[in-house]
Amino acid sequence: MRSTEVLVALLAAAAMGLTACKTASPTSLEGNGDANGVNGGAQGSGNGISSNVTFAPDAVDALSARKVDYGEALRTASLKLVQALPTLAQIKNVAGAADQKAAYEQEIDGMLADPRFQERMIKWWQDVMRVGGGAANGAPSRDTAPTFAARVVAEEQPFSELFTAASNTCPTYDYKAHAFADGDCKSGAPAVSGVLTDPGVMHQFYGDMAFRRVRWVQEVFVCTKFPAEYAQVPVHMGSADYTSPWPFKSVATAPINFQDTSSVICANCHTTINHMAPLFAQFDNKGAWQSTIQVMTPPRPPSPPSSRTGSSPARPLTGATACPPPTWWPWARPSPPIPTWPSASSPGCGTSPCPRATS
Repeated sequence: MRSTEVLVALLAAAAMGLTACKTASPTSLEGNGDANGVNGGAQGSGNGISSNVTFAPDAVDALSARKVDYGEALRTASLKLVQALPTLAQIKNVAGAADQKAAYEQEIDGMLADPRFQERMIKWWQDVMRVGGGAANGAPSRDTAPTFAARVVAEEQPFSELFTAASNTCPTYDYKAHAFADGDCKSGAPAVSGVLTDPGVMHQFYGDMAFRRVRWVQEVFVCTKFPAEYAQVPVHMGSADYTSPWPFKSVATAPINFQDTSSVICANCHTTINHMAPLFAQFDNKGAWQSTIQVMTPPRPPSPPSSRTGSSPARPLTGATACPPPTWWPWARPSPPIPTWPSASSPGCGTSPCPRATS
């Protein structure tokens, strides 16, 4: 049945999402505060959860004592899927059925086929993606990415289409006809990769060095903040521990010193971020792909300072930073989501490694 397949997929996705959101790190670097652990935390089981965690017997008994209530399940499902209470006919259909499970699944099938479910998914994805709004003042629509994601769910397409679809990734939705309409994104990118090349997303999260775009991918779809990768054994540097598996000097020292260790270890996050950001660096502030790097470096004081007021304007990335580092993520796994990277997105860089400061 359609309901069984869809609900199993949704539950599996929810379970993975909860695991990602509840786990502080994928290793045992963080624990329960035991002084013998790394960084002041207890040695865990290797999955970010302390091995000392136990569950009270009463809690286990309470879980096993639960009873299935298809009437309550119907009410909950209806509110979540179509944002309305079930009708009296639906309630009676489930309550009076000889096989309540089958009757419940039949009602769920009806909700998933209801146009209200499509519209609920659009709103849900707008909230999750933190985008929304029509095209205005030369800016692209921010509705296309959530509408595309809603269509993937409503039409039971593979979830991977969110990142790999090569066409119809900017659909629209007709609320009068209650139907999706095909549409291609017109970002000018040399290849299309689902929401990763959506002009509305690129516009919404435009910022210095494309870091906001990288954070959007990590926080929305992986459900964790940076740092995202952890070495098995941290190395103490400066004032804290370096925990990334990347070589420490794989990030630059100019124009921003990502190897600074005076207060925090910037490289813990930026060894991952800086190898993803070039994928999005050629989208301009309107979400359109250009032939050169479009994002900027943050302002920095003039050298030597000519005034104690104000600061120099933001500058386009130039020199070494215009030639992006290898786009590997996770560590040691070259897997760029844009199929033509790096050849189409690194004009002038060729296949040679980009110059980086090493000290």
